[in-house]
Amino acid sequence: MHYLRLAAVFFGCISFACAQNSTPPWSDDRANTISELTRNFIVPVVAGPAPDTVDIWMKWSTVGNYTFGKNRGDIPMITDLSALHPYFRDKVLQLIANCKAKGIELAVVETYRTVAKQNEYKQLGKIYTRSSGGRSRHQYGLAVDVVPVIDSVPSWHNEPVWKKVGAVGEKLGLRWGGRWRHPYDPGHFEWSGGVSTASMEAGHLPRIPNAEAYPCLAEDLKDLQEYWDKWETEQRSSFVAKVGKGH
Repeated sequence: MHYLRLAAVFFGCISFACAQNSTPPWSDDRANTISELTRNFIVPVVAGPAPDTVDIWMKWSTVGNYTFGKNRGDIPMITDLSALHPYFRDKVLQLIANCKAKGIELAVVETYRTVAKQNEYKQLGKIYTRSSGGRSRHQYGLAVDVVPVIDSVPSWHNEPVWKKVGAVGEKLGLRWGGRWRHPYDPGHFEWSGGVSTASMEAGHLPRIPNAEAYPCLAEDLKDLQEYWDKWETEQRSSFVAKVGKGH
């Protein structure tokens, strides 16, 4: 940005000088020097996507089974906050920050979840989920699983801490899985905007309440859908192989 401001001043000076004089009041040598300087301010246009966006989905952070001390299946869990719906992502970031302000450190266990991963959980039993692939808000980037970390250890059974975390999340307008009975899931937070998972499965996502804060939401969601589809292809092969082995 500093260089861009310099460029603006530089070109502004040139424009002013040209407006005052029909012939530039400098020698050929000076004109050549100015030409070389201006060339340094020109950013070349590169065809195709920027290098840092190529296969960006492959750079999302993931963790394996038992990373947080619980059996979470063989297919890796995506833990990257970039994989979430932008509006919900900001809510999760606020949840983490507000809990930290209260002295509670939260680790992100899982963000976006593929249909394949959801179906793996379904096979593990009702203690994990009752929802098949496509019927969890994780599949739409609108759910997250977290866990408090106390003395560097994931704390899944500290009820007083969970109640504090749940209260923080609910104050942000999130639905807390600690209110559920079957299954009781205190690490789960989601946002639906009043749209059912059946409607989401049909392609209808909730309208966010402050759309003006997300002017590029449509483009962001289009990119996310592309990345989600690629992860789906990646993890479906793992799930099929697991089922084929009778696991």
